[in-house]
Amino acid sequence: MGIKLIGAGGPRTGTASLKTAFEILGFGECQHMENLFNRPALVDNWIEFFETGKTDFETLFEGFQSTTDFPGYLLYKELLTQYPDAKVVLNLRNPEEWYESFKRTVFRFVPQTEEQKLKLQPKIEASERFRNIAKTLGLVEVYLLKGHYHDNFLDKEKTLEIYRRFNDEVRANVPAGQLLEYSVSQGWEPLCEFLEVPVPALDFQILKH
Repeated sequence: MGIKLIGAGGPRTGTASLKTAFEILGFGECQHMENLFNRPALVDNWIEFFETGKTDFETLFEGFQSTTDFPGYLLYKELLTQYPDAKVVLNLRNPEEWYESFKRTVFRFVPQTEEQKLKLQPKIEASERFRNIAKTLGLVEVYLLKGHYHDNFLDKEKTLEIYRRFNDEVRANVPAGQLLEYSVSQGWEPLCEFLEVPVPALDFQILKH
């Protein structure tokens, strides 16, 4: 099937709204971190990829035609190599707003200390779904908080530098005709024009982001 659309903005940049928009516009199911919470095999595939460097994107994105949020957004360059005709949406948010939103949600919810992880152990043992959520949050801890943000997220200045630098790298690496810089506050029109599809006859829903 292959990936047709890549959302290159990370968590808390409107990725849930973008996922819904991609699906409404007819581009099939969009892979988002929330999909990993309910699909153990998908989490296992991502763990294997991160641990081995295996680049079997057909397996990682089986059944999906688009992706946004973690973990897919970190691989936008690799995905473009695999799917050179894919279009890229760089979903943007005011950096200061993004940082505060990320800190009070993603950073807060991911267990990072041994004490935090021990407190979750009874829930992990009692619930298969919670075990899957814990494995997904483990990926976030290791490859987003510790990897991408260098285990130093609370250093706001350095984290915002990484945030801005990543966006600049997307701009530099994606051909201009395949890239849309976009905020969900802009609604349907710029997104539909970029994707060459009609504007739906329903309001654009901005989900919590």
